[in-house]
Amino acid sequence: MSNIRMCRRARARLSVILNYSSSHRAYSSSSKVAANILGRKKNIPDYISPTNSRLLSISLCDYLPAECLAPLPSLAGASGDLFEPMPQGHHVVYFPLQTQPSKLHADGTDMDHWPGEPFERRMWAGGEVTFRQGWGRELQLDACPATCVESIDDVRLPAMSDNGTSDSNAKAFVDVWRRYSKVGSRMSPAIVERRTLVFFPRESQDTLKVHRPEKVVTAPHKPDYTISLTPTRALLANFSALSYNAHSIHLDTSLAHAEGHRGLLVQGPLSLTLMLAALRGQLVSEDATTRQATKWIGYRNLAPLYCDEPLTVCLREKGRQEAINEGERRWDVWIEGKSGGMAVKGTATTNDM
Repeated sequence: MSNIRMCRRARARLSVILNYSSSHRAYSSSSKVAANILGRKKNIPDYISPTNSRLLSISLCDYLPAECLAPLPSLAGASGDLFEPMPQGHHVVYFPLQTQPSKLHADGTDMDHWPGEPFERRMWAGGEVTFRQGWGRELQLDACPATCVESIDDVRLPAMSDNGTSDSNAKAFVDVWRRYSKVGSRMSPAIVERRTLVFFPRESQDTLKVHRPEKVVTAPHKPDYTISLTPTRALLANFSALSYNAHSIHLDTSLAHAEGHRGLLVQGPLSLTLMLAALRGQLVSEDATTRQATKWIGYRNLAPLYCDEPLTVCLREKGRQEAINEGERRWDVWIEGKSGGMAVKGTATTNDM
């Protein structure tokens, strides 16, 4: 094992330990599970078939304006062996979980991400995606083999007091890193992604039924570009199918209610795809021949987005003087829920790709 890998693993373990003060002790079950999943890696193979991307675009075309959508890839291939790059945000429907149903968590999620008891309720907390320069030449819709290397690089557990009680709002966070490359590539990964998952303890039905007023966080600026849509059951079902996601809170209303939600939740990766589509739409609406694309996007989920409730994806350019490198542009990107408050808050950088 290389020194770099050993240091990374040590830092990951240390982040768990540092969350406990001398007057607190960790959840014993979770600390054991966390130690077990930290540093765990798996290779997820796939073929970059145009079918996945095409079906995602078809699923979104009733909800997004044309400038937000990449041209539909041809299933027959392109003349001269020229293929389109995978549209940004479409990586979420490739490299899916490859576990038999009987080995999933009870809620349909990946057991490899679970931090242990008592954290039974999982949600998407946020993440970031970096697109390497030239990524589109490597990950093309040409049906060539590619791989995703997934690893758990950090687990952050809450503390429990000496008398054995814990904060009712206790949360555990798991950082899942995914690195996407074409098989045989000698370059660094074409796309690097962090997915941060948050886990909550199981609560009694009486506790879940207590009305929790929604905190409305208003965006500090007016957007330059917006897209409004209402995600439907059909969209959520299609997206779950394309991403091979069996998480019950996106598919079964009764199970979503059992976890304290008022309806089916919009998937975290779908929110990411919508933000990247909005960035494309803004750039294309400015210049149909633009070579600008997203270089990096980072975001946090502040509140759930729900099926059959309107949402608005918003963009605002920060000002080109804030860009670090020439040709770069920086953006505020966020999604507002039906109340008008921010449900997702992020920033992005675009440049000539």
